[in-house]
Amino acid sequence: MRPLGETAETAVAGRFSKWVAEAGRRRVFRTVGVYIVAVWGISSGGVDIAGVLGIPESALRIGIYAAVGAIPIVAILAWRFDIGREGIVRDPQDVLADQQREADLAAMPTMIGGDAGVGALVIRWKGPDGEQAALFTDELFLGRSAECRVRFYDPLVSRKHARIFHDEGAWQIEDLGSRNGTNVDGVAITKAPLGVDSEVRLNDDGPFLRIELVATGAETREALANFPPGQPTAHIRLTNTDAATAGGGTGRR
Repeated sequence: MRPLGETAETAVAGRFSKWVAEAGRRRVFRTVGVYIVAVWGISSGGVDIAGVLGIPESALRIGIYAAVGAIPIVAILAWRFDIGREGIVRDPQDVLADQQREADLAAMPTMIGGDAGVGALVIRWKGPDGEQAALFTDELFLGRSAECRVRFYDPLVSRKHARIFHDEGAWQIEDLGSRNGTNVDGVAITKAPLGVDSEVRLNDDGPFLRIELVATGAETREALANFPPGQPTAHIRLTNTDAATAGGGTGRR
């Protein structure tokens, strides 16, 4: 919105003046001027050199046209880069603007469906080497498939057995039509919200997962700092106790 009393012509003139001043600060006009003088000098001397070297006049003309046509590119490069003692570097104000944008994005809350962030999940399980844990911040699948980020090495678990995702303001777990079902806190479910601390089993006798919800904001940032970066994969292997108690039934597909 223009300030009260400002006409369209005045606004355009003001923006143009700011652009000219910024171009002057970035030394665009000086750089383009030096380039034009250099092209003119090379083209003037090029006629004599072309005659000595036997270069066709048409080739010299094409080179001059190409050099003149590159003037807009020179202007753009002069706008974006600065030549100084440190060599050719980006304009310092552009660098500061990028850093400010990154800081603003980092401080901005994640918005999904109107929720200010979804937090994270810590999944804990007991393997042959003791208790282990992994942190997840987005949708994931549980099953035997290599596509699953929580991967079970258990024949009673289906390839894609269950899915954990965020919906309707809460983390949800959904059984994907597995043969042996999905239990949350001892109850068979088709789809259910996860509590703050839930126990999940993909079959009655298999290994269980303990899933802890991490609140958005400071708690999620602290959790991210305590776990390795990158996309984690939890490898759930049968312990000796699990293998002894696992019995009938087969994984689907």
